[in-house]
Amino acid sequence: MSRYLKYSDPGALLLNAERLVKERPKPRWPILFAGPEEPFKAYLTRGNYRGGSRVCGGGRFVTGQLWPNSVSTVVLTLVPGICYFKYILPQLLPTRAAMWGSFLGGSQHVLAMIVMVTFCLASCINPGIVPREDSIPRELSPNYMDVQGRPLHRFLRINGVTVKQKFCHTCNIFRPPRSKHCSFCDNCVLRFDHHCTWLGNCVGLHNYLYFVVLIYSSTIFVMSCMVVTFQIFHQKSIKEYGDQADIIDYFVAVSKEPYLVGFVIYCVLVVVAVLLLSIYHTVIIMQNLTTNEHVRNYYKDNPFDFGPVRNCTHVCFNPERVLAEGVDRIEADYDMHPSYSEGLSYDDFEVR
Repeated sequence: MSRYLKYSDPGALLLNAERLVKERPKPRWPILFAGPEEPFKAYLTRGNYRGGSRVCGGGRFVTGQLWPNSVSTVVLTLVPGICYFKYILPQLLPTRAAMWGSFLGGSQHVLAMIVMVTFCLASCINPGIVPREDSIPRELSPNYMDVQGRPLHRFLRINGVTVKQKFCHTCNIFRPPRSKHCSFCDNCVLRFDHHCTWLGNCVGLHNYLYFVVLIYSSTIFVMSCMVVTFQIFHQKSIKEYGDQADIIDYFVAVSKEPYLVGFVIYCVLVVVAVLLLSIYHTVIIMQNLTTNEHVRNYYKDNPFDFGPVRNCTHVCFNPERVLAEGVDRIEADYDMHPSYSEGLSYDDFEVR
């Protein structure tokens, strides 16, 4: 979103002078429908793109590591899913027609479709690639270069908190707030959350919501698959040993269905992963943090935290804003402000 670039524009930001941006950024349709705005579109569609991903659809779609990352994820989820709908779920339904006509069959199909659609969107939507420059911007003063002639990092005051703004020597830009250069995709990404190996793509500003819906729907779907399977076990034990079947009879009946046991083990492994992810991302959304910020302990005081309700609204419905509410007050300096906490507000492990 162009509002993020106002925090990194070397020509518009004056040192030691606060720049006040009162107008709110206009809400936009998701990038899937509206496409990227300028200057993102010009960078992605006019032969200027120089990152490591594949870009198509006017900058709407970006793919990273399709093979083996995305393909292996599809195989590991699609094959068990097909087996579930073809061989397991019908055992609990009275007729084949009930696969869609019953609440259980219909809800399972709807959940499965949500999982598939959000996976495709999370893995293929442009996460928020930031345009790079051909060379170091001329507006930058030579007084703030290192001995190799590269721009020094500077400091931004955002909502009364000072954070370090690094200069990306690959993209030749000061990174917008909350952005990071992904070494896998070779792009600076807006509101970088993490690079997801299973998706083969970065999770950032434009595809984060799809990612969250993916892990939520996957958790519900896999849990319901486990409930269906255990119900089948129960029915088989009753059918074989009658209403007086005890726990031993139940396990004996279970042992006669090895493929169902294998499916349950698979579901347990998957549900542990997606459930923990769902809980974790619920927590950081309420704190208005990204995974990258939380894991690396970026802030002593989080300048983007406006309370759980506003944070959730910001992340889910107003991604075009840098701050959840209020005006954007932008101040840049090369000297540390007292509100800066050394070791907390920047990434010591960044190599780019």
